[in-house]
Amino acid sequence: MNNMKYFKEALLAKTLESNREYAEAIVQWGKAAKQAKSSHNMGWALTRKDYCKSCLRNGWR
Repeated sequence: MNNMKYFKEALLAKTLESNREYAEAIVQWGKAAKQAKSSHNMGWALTRKDYCKSCLRNGWR
């Protein structure tokens, strides 16, 4: 069930990004990461160009 929630959140984040609403998309990616309940994967984030709040806070974007 958590995976389904993650995909829903991630899809919304991608839609926001395509509409150039980046601030909202960043928040949404954070929600998606929480839904996945997995540790943050830096390599995955860099490859996909998806960044969570901790990435931004640490200056990785």
